[in-house]
Amino acid sequence: MIAVVLLLIAMAALLVFAWVSHRAFSLVRLTVLRSVKFRWHLLAYVLLQFVTIGYGYMIPNDSQLGFGASVLAAGVVLLPGALLGAASAPVSGSLLDKFGPVRPMFTAMLANLRAFASKR
Repeated sequence: MIAVVLLLIAMAALLVFAWVSHRAFSLVRLTVLRSVKFRWHLLAYVLLQFVTIGYGYMIPNDSQLGFGASVLAAGVVLLPGALLGAASAPVSGSLLDKFGPVRPMFTAMLANLRAFASKR
């Protein structure tokens, strides 16, 4: 019952926020949500965040519960991916600035497909 009441309060607060931001000058422009292209990109971004958080939770949890690993070992399982992401962020950002989004993403997609096909 408490969760339903809190959900209703949150929805009412969201409606009030949308009404106030539409009526007055605001740093958050909700009119950008009228663009279908923007909404699709926003959906992809939100789903990517869910996947990232899910993997960040599921991998250590599975290694602890499924394989009986310690807390330290479960955390160390995530270390290679975190280091690879931190090392590749500046390089991929500069490639994005230099070539735009299509070529680097298409190249990465082809590399992933090729690696996936070679494992089958």
